[in-house]
Amino acid sequence: MSNLWMDPAFQSLVKEPREGFKDVKVLREATVAARQGTDSSWLSDSDLEIEDHDVSSSDEEKAVVPVRIYRRKNAEGLSPVLLYLHGGGFFCGDLFSEQMQCAQYALNAWCAVVCVAYRLAPEDPFPAGLDDCYRTLEFLWDHSQELRIDRNLIAVGGSSAGANLAAAVALLARDRMGPKICFQLLLIPALDDRLETDSAVQFTDTPDFGRSEAEVMWRWYLGDNRQDVSPYAAPARAKDLSNLPAAYILCAGLDPFRDEGLSYTNRLTESGVAVELHLVPSIPHGFASIPSAPISKRLLNEQVEVLRGAFARERSL
Repeated sequence: MSNLWMDPAFQSLVKEPREGFKDVKVLREATVAARQGTDSSWLSDSDLEIEDHDVSSSDEEKAVVPVRIYRRKNAEGLSPVLLYLHGGGFFCGDLFSEQMQCAQYALNAWCAVVCVAYRLAPEDPFPAGLDDCYRTLEFLWDHSQELRIDRNLIAVGGSSAGANLAAAVALLARDRMGPKICFQLLLIPALDDRLETDSAVQFTDTPDFGRSEAEVMWRWYLGDNRQDVSPYAAPARAKDLSNLPAAYILCAGLDPFRDEGLSYTNRLTESGVAVELHLVPSIPHGFASIPSAPISKRLLNEQVEVLRGAFARERSL
């Protein structure tokens, strides 16, 4: 591993020998089992109302896309909304995998948060999951009044693979002249399948997630024959990043995806897009899996403030 210092709060992510990504079913079962060990009783006692909806899919093979909406119980009028797309390497995760973050955004950024159970690879590779996410964006736009959301204040966001999907949704909305998106919240984004950056080459044995895991992730998402990869699959391949929503990008210093996030930030800035960048050198890719760590708490609070500020700026325009 690099000689960069890692925050000791994430030492539990170090596993010897590395388990790697092999059997997708085993990985999903392990993720669910780990979540079952956490206490989520606080959610039912919070000031949140939670609604589940089934969004009609644009794919005839799948009837619906399950979504969950978090909102403050005392919310009045039309709420700004964050379309939040969970991480999990495109192959793992569901409506519940990042519910703590979704709840905190809804409670403290005073917005509705919509989480999407998009289809997963390798059973449903690209573009299935992205299609589900974009269809949900259209659903929010078309049904904004009955959902009590302000369609002029729609942000997209996500973590890791979810940040990839959020960036891709923003590209699609621009290129299709679709629903207006006002902001992107891109957390430790996976943006480039080529894995040619210095961090992708260097970080082969970083805790929890390194180059070998990234290689498997992309193979499951894109398939074995990767020719003419779409920029909607790997947004770093997009040639034009102009006229995209303002963004907040969080990069982890011990992450193989670090440098592609930094490069995307630079290219957005050069294209005239306002970007706030936060690079934290001492954390690995999977830092958010330890929410009790001081830096995890600080970054979650920062994301809340960033969202509040983004919605406030958009209202003032």
